[in-house]
Amino acid sequence: MKKFIPVASPFINHLEAKAVYRTIKSGWISMGRKVEEFEDRVCKYVGCKYAIGMNNGTSTLDALLTAMNITEQDEIIVPSLTYIASANVVQYKKAKLVLCDIDPATFNTNVEYIKKKITKKTKLIIVTDMKGMPVDYDSFTKLSKMYRIPIIGDSAESFGALYKGKKVGSQFLAHSFSFFANKNITTGEGGMILTNNLSLYKKLKIIRNQGQQGRYNHVVLGNNYRMTDIQATIGIEQLKKLNKILKSKERVAKNYFKKFHKMEGVLLPFIPTYVSQHSWYNFAIKVNSKIRNKLVNYLKKKGIETRMSFPCIHTQAYYVKKFKYKKNDFPNSSKTFDQLIDLPIWAGLSLKNQSFIVSSIKKFFNKN
Repeated sequence: MKKFIPVASPFINHLEAKAVYRTIKSGWISMGRKVEEFEDRVCKYVGCKYAIGMNNGTSTLDALLTAMNITEQDEIIVPSLTYIASANVVQYKKAKLVLCDIDPATFNTNVEYIKKKITKKTKLIIVTDMKGMPVDYDSFTKLSKMYRIPIIGDSAESFGALYKGKKVGSQFLAHSFSFFANKNITTGEGGMILTNNLSLYKKLKIIRNQGQQGRYNHVVLGNNYRMTDIQATIGIEQLKKLNKILKSKERVAKNYFKKFHKMEGVLLPFIPTYVSQHSWYNFAIKVNSKIRNKLVNYLKKKGIETRMSFPCIHTQAYYVKKFKYKKNDFPNSSKTFDQLIDLPIWAGLSLKNQSFIVSSIKKFFNKN
């Protein structure tokens, strides 16, 4: 059988299966006590007051915009280099999407790019932790206070990361997390909002459950964003493994840094001093854009799966058609995307396979 190394692989086994079976046997599989337990455990882990479990990460963002009363008159700033959901939720509310560029070193946006986009109509800023690396939260918090504009952290990829020694999830008004299959912990599909704001928490609890305050008493226009007890049961078991998962991925990352050190043609990830711990959702290297696709295809033939990051929002067909964006409208985002390759990184990735990945890339550059 041909070798195949996936770019990501969930760290999941019989423990989750047994726990799910117990939940099924209990007779309650929709949103209930297991969701509450999962929320409580995540709060304790992160050090946050309130958590609201939902069916996926996109729902968490959409619910937040609903809770913040976003309308057609509002402008929302979003980085162009991010997953499509960050922009799509703005469209759901018919608000004006305002894209901004990113820092090519960190793949994250910064306050200088945001400042250029702020107007009197700016109602909200959404900031993404690309590849699982935290943004500079302190600088954004100062910006938020200066302009009196709330900021939401699209932290879908950074669960478990540390910013200045503190776990990501309580720095902004709210943080959105995803528990999709390729995240550090997974519930298959699933997401969670963390906040220290009691008023926001109460609104989100109602919005999540069809706008209900009490059974069949619908007080606002909500939606069905509920997480199931089956999902939460998996999440509880996954959370118990998180430290082990993070340590394993950190070992892989350190090995990559060691093996790729001074390899001509490969630019390794840059980690700012404010990042105490990267979540290593992805391990993204940068290569010359002229050979990026060729390298990806070469690795594919070797049985090594990679990703080429998320295409920039301003190059996605829907947004090009609607807003007439051009590729060079956000040059840093476009150039960075053209250079990125996400290499396999997951808990349990063997040293043998890591060495095979590195040696395959080295051989490619020796031939090219």
